[in-house]
Amino acid sequence: MNTQGAKAEKFLNLHQRDGILVLPNAFDVVSACLMAEAGFEAVATTSGGCAFSLGYCDGENISRQEMVAAVARISHALDIPVSADMEAGFGRNAEDVSETVEATIKAGAVGINIEDGQKNGPRALFDYNLSVERIKAARSAIDQSGIKMVLNARTDAFMTGEEEPTEVAILRANAYLEAGADCAFVIGVSDKAKISKLAKEIDGPLNVLAGAKSPNIQELEALGVKRVTFGSGFAKAGLSHIQTGLKELKELGTYGWVEGTMGQPDIHRILKHS
Repeated sequence: MNTQGAKAEKFLNLHQRDGILVLPNAFDVVSACLMAEAGFEAVATTSGGCAFSLGYCDGENISRQEMVAAVARISHALDIPVSADMEAGFGRNAEDVSETVEATIKAGAVGINIEDGQKNGPRALFDYNLSVERIKAARSAIDQSGIKMVLNARTDAFMTGEEEPTEVAILRANAYLEAGADCAFVIGVSDKAKISKLAKEIDGPLNVLAGAKSPNIQELEALGVKRVTFGSGFAKAGLSHIQTGLKELKELGTYGWVEGTMGQPDIHRILKHS
């Protein structure tokens, strides 16, 4: 599967076939290669993890150019589909979103996340009508490219203090699907009853973010979830292991953190294989 078009067809099919799509999030080339080596059929990037790896905080503090470059390195390293987390599209207006989609397609990605939460100032959702126009602009840019990129429209309704976040999420998710999204991403929900309600009332594939308190994969599938991602979870896990090792080294002068680590030949093999 060497062409971007073939990868795009494959990734779209993963959303349309039976069963749940488990999509781990990579933060650099080697983490993405590990995910491919583990047998996952596709990989997503994490905006937070990619930003961390380049010295930025999450939340569009990294420039679009630098994020696109990170996505390109990952996309070109893998022979499986890569979906790019492009935050809120690196700009408020629909035109900004179009430019981000175009750049992401040129980077080799075959999927893209676009969020509806503002990145500057207090956390808040973009105006409803503007949010819909942003998804329409993304869809138009995808269609004009000729690449069947999967558009994953994320709503931050559970993250912005809405009085009825479930209802807001359903309303927005359905509007985004009608505007051309292929999948609706509701972040910040782990309660089984709420997830079940979202899956039943959203008229398309539902993506949720899984964390320590989330239902397991089998439970999410039974609830009706189509796609599960992990955000910056793997990046944070790696950083946490480093932090633990540094504490041991500083306080005890021992190297237990080295035990069980991969050898350099293994890493080289995985990079070449992927």
